[in-house]
Amino acid sequence: MRRRKFLKYCTSVLSSIYAIILAVPALGFLFSTLKRGQQEKETYELAKLNDLEPGVPQRFTIIDRRVDAWTKYPSGPIGSVWISKNEDESITAFSSTCPHLGCVVDYVPGDKVFFCPCHAATFESNGSIVSGPQPRGMDELNASIKTIRGEKWIVVEYEKFETGIAEKVSIN
Repeated sequence: MRRRKFLKYCTSVLSSIYAIILAVPALGFLFSTLKRGQQEKETYELAKLNDLEPGVPQRFTIIDRRVDAWTKYPSGPIGSVWISKNEDESITAFSSTCPHLGCVVDYVPGDKVFFCPCHAATFESNGSIVSGPQPRGMDELNASIKTIRGEKWIVVEYEKFETGIAEKVSIN
């Protein structure tokens, strides 16, 4: 093998190794981003069905680990939901985030309405609009009843939605 051909061969091998070293982290980042986009919705077991009073919404805080593009945070509150138990033991769950600007919605037991203190948005107990600047009703969440160790638990698929628009668009 001639000297020039040998150097050309060595340069090719070293360049290939260098390209592989650079490509591995880039591919890992790309696949982790793709995998993150396919995550399933998280479900949370929030309360026993028997602990809820029919017709009286109760607010529950969702506690989980939060992850953004660069940072993993320790467990803490990531949101909250309002859960109502109906007379027939069916349940309804609403996000406690106002669809107008994202403030936390409270329940007014005397008037039996949900009220957003930021811009005086008012919602019926079924989540529909009564008055205010909000573009849509309260965001209903998927909720179900699951039997765990012989007791009925309320399981909610928690997700967040875009605020300020009329359509209900998930941002998870």
